[in-house]
Amino acid sequence: MSDRVAFLGLGAMGEPMARNLLRARGELRVWNRTAAKAEALRGLGATPCATPAEAAGGADIVMLCVPSSPEVYDLLTRPDGVLAGARPGTIVVDCSTIAPSASIQHERLCAERGVAMLEAPLSGGTVGAKAGTLTLMVGGDAAVLERVRPVLEAIGKNIFHLGGAGAGQTVKLCNNLIFAAQMVGVAEAYAILVRAGLDAAKATDVFLVSTADCTAVRQRVPVAGVQANAPASNGWAPGFATEWMAKDLHLAQEEAKALGVPCLQVSLDHQLLRIAMQMGYAKLDLSVVGKLIQDWSAGTPEPS
Repeated sequence: MSDRVAFLGLGAMGEPMARNLLRARGELRVWNRTAAKAEALRGLGATPCATPAEAAGGADIVMLCVPSSPEVYDLLTRPDGVLAGARPGTIVVDCSTIAPSASIQHERLCAERGVAMLEAPLSGGTVGAKAGTLTLMVGGDAAVLERVRPVLEAIGKNIFHLGGAGAGQTVKLCNNLIFAAQMVGVAEAYAILVRAGLDAAKATDVFLVSTADCTAVRQRVPVAGVQANAPASNGWAPGFATEWMAKDLHLAQEEAKALGVPCLQVSLDHQLLRIAMQMGYAKLDLSVVGKLIQDWSAGTPEPS
């Protein structure tokens, strides 16, 4: 008999992931803080649950996808939470991006109840979530990963085991640190191109076969019309929201500080993203920093 699965957290990433699980498995227990989002999946075979405990109580594998460490902790420990409903032997897979130290704490809380836990933060954004091609960075017991791998393959193309609890979160934060640095560099480069009156599309052709080639150039040129699917050509729709990246860079800074690692670049990138949020761009794709720099170049004042 196949494992019964529950999915908690139907946000921008979680909802398309749940849809892929439903397509692959035909059934799924679901819970969301806004119940209407869970109810919307009923027609696809989902069973909406009133509480996290109810969802976990009918599942062998419980997947979580929420924005922050406090929300994961709350889902696990509240009176009607996952650990109130989960039976010994249940496996929790947390796809949230949170602090490595928090993930280690959550694994210990689960172990005290006889529940196994994996962290599996994601890369690929909403495009990858919809396509089922996400990369999962897994921390936790390797044998537990093999048990749940068939379930994870419904949402992810690349599944990496990276070590014990905290390892997956650390790799995810480093991944996003690198991507943010790419995006800020690309934003500044294209602001120069626009200000100089050069053809951004032709410059992109050069970058794609030169040392500038990177994910930010391939997917997020911050000039409308250069790439049909880029956020800049679609009203800056995420993608990966500015507020999400700002949160992850804050976590990366905290982890670096705890390890005694100086990270000057991430501090500057985080500052720019925070300015973008102050300008009202929190919900827009992080590539909107390109618009921000171009606007400043054209004389729009920076925030005080």
